[in-house]
Amino acid sequence: MPFVRRINATDRKVYATRTLLFLNNDSTLKPLAIELSLPHPGGDTFGAISTVYTPMTSGVEGSIWSLAKAYVIINDSCVHQLISHWLRTHAVMEPFVIATNRHLSAMHPINKLLLPHYRDTMNINALARQSLINAGGLLEFIIFPSKYTMEMSSSVYKSWNFVEQGLPSDLLKRGMAGDSD
Repeated sequence: MPFVRRINATDRKVYATRTLLFLNNDSTLKPLAIELSLPHPGGDTFGAISTVYTPMTSGVEGSIWSLAKAYVIINDSCVHQLISHWLRTHAVMEPFVIATNRHLSAMHPINKLLLPHYRDTMNINALARQSLINAGGLLEFIIFPSKYTMEMSSSVYKSWNFVEQGLPSDLLKRGMAGDSD
């Protein structure tokens, strides 16, 4: 919510979104409700002002439902591009590529195993820094206002922990599974 408040103080406006989904028997997901939230004018200690929307197919309610879905899709896409794709894929892999190149022989079996996965990572990241994630870059222009894009990425990176990336740790951290102990 602090980022939503700060972004909404600029010329761009965003909502925090949350979606309740139902898993159908055919393994498809059906949205049951969408919550759009804005910061409370009294401050973050008062929580958020939220409105819940449910599926409608016609009239004004149908249009509002479509807009709520659009907000969810935009937020999901922005988080995917900035956090999941850039940060958790490209940025966090760079130290591993560097360490592998510095400390393992080109003939080492682990180096040979990783080489296809690391191929061009450094070049791709360098190009991304030139055009996508630099000050005034494409991600800052499209996703979130420029003053907050890298700040959000940095904030998420601070909580990144290598050990928590695999299953079941990842599911436990996200609250998607219970501890079996």
